[in-house]
Amino acid sequence: MKKAASIFIILALILTVSCEKDLELAKWKEISVIYSLINIKDSVQYLRINRVYSTDDEPLNYTQINDSVNYPDNAFEVYLEEYKDGNLVGEAVAYFPVDRQKEPGLFSNASNCVYKTRTKINKDSEYKLRVINRDSGKEIWGQASAFGGYTLEESFYYERAYYRVNYPAEPMPGYEGSLDPYDHEHYIVRFLYWEYKDGETFYKYVDWVPTIHPLKDIADDDTACQLFDAYWEYLAENIQVDPTLKRRARGIDYMLALPGKELQNFILIYEQPTNPHFFPGYSNLQGGFGIFGSKYYYTYFGLKLKTRTVDTISWGRHLINHRFADSNGEWH
Repeated sequence: MKKAASIFIILALILTVSCEKDLELAKWKEISVIYSLINIKDSVQYLRINRVYSTDDEPLNYTQINDSVNYPDNAFEVYLEEYKDGNLVGEAVAYFPVDRQKEPGLFSNASNCVYKTRTKINKDSEYKLRVINRDSGKEIWGQASAFGGYTLEESFYYERAYYRVNYPAEPMPGYEGSLDPYDHEHYIVRFLYWEYKDGETFYKYVDWVPTIHPLKDIADDDTACQLFDAYWEYLAENIQVDPTLKRRARGIDYMLALPGKELQNFILIYEQPTNPHFFPGYSNLQGGFGIFGSKYYYTYFGLKLKTRTVDTISWGRHLINHRFADSNGEWH
């Protein structure tokens, strides 16, 4: 009884004090945090925006509001501008809001405010990102240069490696990081193919990251993994059946995701930026925080498809309805 009475008295005192003096609410400062990367070997470029709150101007001294980090869809106008020798090339390209789930990383958190554009990134170009808040009119911007030696289209024509013969598929002059696959946490297996429709040719691909989407009975370091049924099944699930077009398999690239200069600086400060609630220690944006940089998918091993593999793609039970040409160049 004495314990219950004590608790009652404490509660009564707290309520009395609360009634006598109004709470002094902190003045929150809303700050936008942006993550955006461009890749000359990707057909789609993504951007993510979330917000954090601070009680002062120092980004490391902040208070987080965990249920308010996400902006509503279409809260921003986002544009990408290309520059050559300091001159604007063409018109600014717009990003559009999308729903997206991705591997663990900057775009993986639920309810992300994510934008994308299908513009092609050109090598040896400089890019400016502009993000405009529709309500406030405030603009955040950053600049980055394209990184890497081969574009997506050029990778289709680069000479394939012979089966199980590893060689440096691409030169990377001036790159200071390691190009040894064993120095990287994961690699990307990219299946390259052409699509033909209405007289046009499209460069298409499907990426598989073994550490994120492991396939049954396949080891991450197995160079023959693309010959397993589980891999063909994975491709069939990610390539749409469309009887109005034709396809032709090109090859399979083993790739490493290499960071450009801006992204390297960001990673050195914070190695695993997966939390949407923090202020990044490194930022190259004006008017906000975050990173606008480049990455590159470096092909360290290119696999030339054997004749029987091409026929397996065309006639095998998993991809038979996807209209891939066989080794004779014929469709069924």
